[in-house]
Amino acid sequence: MHTNGNSSPETARPRSEEASAPAGRHHARGWRPRTIRAKAGIAALATISATGLALALVAGPAGAASKPAWFMTAGNVQTMSQQDSSTTSYFFNTPTAYGAGASLVKTPVQAKYATTPVLSYTSYAQFRTDIQNGSINYPYAWVMYDPEAWAQTPVSEQQDPVKYMTLFGQLAHANGLKVIQAPALDLAWVPGSVLPLRQGESGDQWFVRVNIAGAAAAAGDIFQLQNESNTTAGGQYAWMFNTTQGQAQAANANVKVYSEVSTVNGTAAQMATAAQSIRPDGFYVAAAGNVPQTLQFFQLMKTAGY
Repeated sequence: MHTNGNSSPETARPRSEEASAPAGRHHARGWRPRTIRAKAGIAALATISATGLALALVAGPAGAASKPAWFMTAGNVQTMSQQDSSTTSYFFNTPTAYGAGASLVKTPVQAKYATTPVLSYTSYAQFRTDIQNGSINYPYAWVMYDPEAWAQTPVSEQQDPVKYMTLFGQLAHANGLKVIQAPALDLAWVPGSVLPLRQGESGDQWFVRVNIAGAAAAAGDIFQLQNESNTTAGGQYAWMFNTTQGQAQAANANVKVYSEVSTVNGTAAQMATAAQSIRPDGFYVAAAGNVPQTLQFFQLMKTAGY
């Protein structure tokens, strides 16, 4: 995933969440190029009610039954558990938390937690091949599709994300697997896209206009919004989540909607402020190699009652 999916792809440079992530399909989700901070979105976004945002920021979780679930790469969960087992266990030693990885033969969750393992894909073509060849030997219940404007996703899939999210979801469901769809905002800039970006349009505007969230929700069980580029953009983080959540739920009333924060986009306090401005079903947290800041974020969220 891109840490700043609203920025122009020309500014991207590699950054890995995990040390020495291998090439191709075996990158765990969370490896992504780093880009500059997103430009301002459409003027209408600036009209978001300051009062409404303030209420959202202080609202916190609505109670234990509605506390959000948590999602990270399984490798980062393990690293955090070695540095702060109490905090990590609090959020991840439960089957309602998710840990993503790429192993076809064993669970990626090595922290000995009850975390639900997720098999991560950046390519529908590779997923289809693995299904056809019977290569997935670990009994996963969940798979994730993370198409982005990067080498790990075939260009044809980048150019038509709706088609390939649909195919991925159909194939996974036909094989008894639940699906997390995590399309990136940077798909807006893919040359030759069947959903071309309009002149002067931002990644957020494109994502909403072509209803990527609705397509993801229709083809999945969880829609993961890569919203981290908006972390420090005031009310844009909440606006983007609330807008796409509405689109997702209109397409699939049963879908769960997650939002992302990343240590590349803001301080731990800024991450927590953005996270507390919305009411998602869950959060994906990208450590991006910065486990101390990630743990600080989780400590802030725990103190806030999450």
